[in-house]
Amino acid sequence: MNTTHYQKVNAPERRAGPELMAKTAIKATRSVTRKSRANGAAAKRTRGEKVADKEEAIVAVAYEMIAAKGFARTTIAEIARKANVAEGTVYLYFENKEALASAVLSAFYKRLTAQAEAGVKKRDGVREKLIFLARHHLEGIIRESSILELITVTDRNSENYEGSALYQMNKDYVAVFDGVMREGVLTGVIAQEKASWITRDVFFGGLEYAMRTIMIRRRKKDVDAAVMGIVDMLIPPGAVQSGRTDLTALAGRLEAVASKLEGAAIPK
Repeated sequence: MNTTHYQKVNAPERRAGPELMAKTAIKATRSVTRKSRANGAAAKRTRGEKVADKEEAIVAVAYEMIAAKGFARTTIAEIARKANVAEGTVYLYFENKEALASAVLSAFYKRLTAQAEAGVKKRDGVREKLIFLARHHLEGIIRESSILELITVTDRNSENYEGSALYQMNKDYVAVFDGVMREGVLTGVIAQEKASWITRDVFFGGLEYAMRTIMIRRRKKDVDAAVMGIVDMLIPPGAVQSGRTDLTALAGRLEAVASKLEGAAIPK
């Protein structure tokens, strides 16, 4: 039995020659250049994003404070302090308090509209969608009634309502309701004559009037009563989707209701 132990001998360390050193230097230079470019691009993006981030932060704080205290009792100084910016910085983004109020109102409408669109997509059946929209609208305006007061602040100097930002925000929001009404006519659940601007006014106007009553009574059950009462006027309980319909007649009926809804003026 051979008891000889073999030990691995490392090869002699090779010294780096001029060629290897040059290659290493080139790789290092390229790596630094890539990092420098990446950092420069990131810094450039960050500068642009910082402006948007700061503006969003100011609007978010203003939204929160106005919702809690109301417009009149909220000051620019308080908003700046809570947003961790100088008071003068706020005026770099917004000319005055009214301009900031317009941004807050826009944020409110965007959120309200996005939530309405998402909620409708999650529900099956026209009646279920209308119930959701009614509850979404009523609970939203009760919860953030102070934000709605900004309408009188931002729109008081508007001579042309149909050309105003408020008009467009309203139009975008009620378009969700209009879409559900079109679906109702298409499926035969809603009579074509009901899909008009009058029905839209009754739906939203009724909910907004109910808001005042509910806020006075402070009874949660009144929300359910208001929602179901208004939806029942449009689609009585037990209404079912109709069967197959002649496609030509159906297309004509849908086109007619689309014209009514799109041509109707948005209520002030």
